[in-house]
Amino acid sequence: MSEEYVDYAGRSEPKERWLKALPLILAGVLGAPLLAFAIMFSWQIAQVTSYIFDLGTSGWEAFAMVMLSLSGAFFVIFWIAFLFIGSRRRTCKWRIWWAAAAFLVAAALPLWALADKLIHPGA
Repeated sequence: MSEEYVDYAGRSEPKERWLKALPLILAGVLGAPLLAFAIMFSWQIAQVTSYIFDLGTSGWEAFAMVMLSLSGAFFVIFWIAFLFIGSRRRTCKWRIWWAAAAFLVAAALPLWALADKLIHPGA
């Protein structure tokens, strides 16, 4: 048997590796601007939260505002974790699922803010 027919276990062609990584690359590239918007939204909520505390509020409302102001950081952490977990999967099907999860995590807060603007246009 000559060397051209030898196939190493666990090795794949560069084109095949590129295709396997493509869903995660797309989720990373498309998710980064959405996460920037999520961080901006969380920063704005954090600035409003200090005024809400000055006005006096209930414990649940204070808890909700603090969680909203931390949500951008939580989404960044989950986005990175999902992309990392997806990169460790071997099959393309699982990589697509983890890439979709990463993109949905990145898009969750911007979509929520957009829905809020559509529901409450004057606010």
